[in-house]
Amino acid sequence: MTDKHTLCIFDEDLKALNNDVLDLTRRVGDALDGALDALLSGDAAKARAVIASDRQADDLQTRINAHTARTLMRQQPMANDLRAILAAARIAPHLERIGDYAKNTAKRSLRLNRAVDAEIGAQLRWMVTRIQSMLRRVGEAYAAHDAKAANVAWADDAELDAVYSKLFAHLLTIMRDDRARIDDSTQLLFIAKGLERAGDHVTDIAEEVYLMVTGKPLQGPRPKVDESGVDSNAAA
Repeated sequence: MTDKHTLCIFDEDLKALNNDVLDLTRRVGDALDGALDALLSGDAAKARAVIASDRQADDLQTRINAHTARTLMRQQPMANDLRAILAAARIAPHLERIGDYAKNTAKRSLRLNRAVDAEIGAQLRWMVTRIQSMLRRVGEAYAAHDAKAANVAWADDAELDAVYSKLFAHLLTIMRDDRARIDDSTQLLFIAKGLERAGDHVTDIAEEVYLMVTGKPLQGPRPKVDESGVDSNAAA
């Protein structure tokens, strides 16, 4: 009876960890969407709401870490179960950082002097939409323990880097040609860079999911486009 009860508690612990990771994934995705809406609409109240919501994401990461430690101490998990527990602990910080980039986007939106123009707004919207898609697919891969689905994040991140590289060059041109837009363009550069880094963190999560499922690291160099627009792997 005791063994059955112990196993039941362990299964509940694993399910709770899984649900917390998926909840944090949804929260940071919503934060990114809210931050972009605040940026493009100039809605200061929405920006402040996104900034305030980051506390909840931080608290959820803390809960995941505490739950991971408690589960490891209470049980002696083997193989697949151990990888699942450790994956939750390693994935949570990546999600928390994505939430930080959403918060920073919201903060920087409050510092802009003028509305974001349509071309730049469209590129930022594309980046956020791509990150949302990556988060959703990686979350589904995590929930389903699907290594193949996790692998697709690499290709998605390469496209995200390419759009970031073009936006980076575009903003530099604006700063060179119109000194009155330097301050706003600097804020937008930081926002774009944060979104590019958010994509990197989703890719890191994909690698953790792949390792969790297969017990092996995802092999091969990541496709990466640098800020000059050159594919760093191709140039090597």
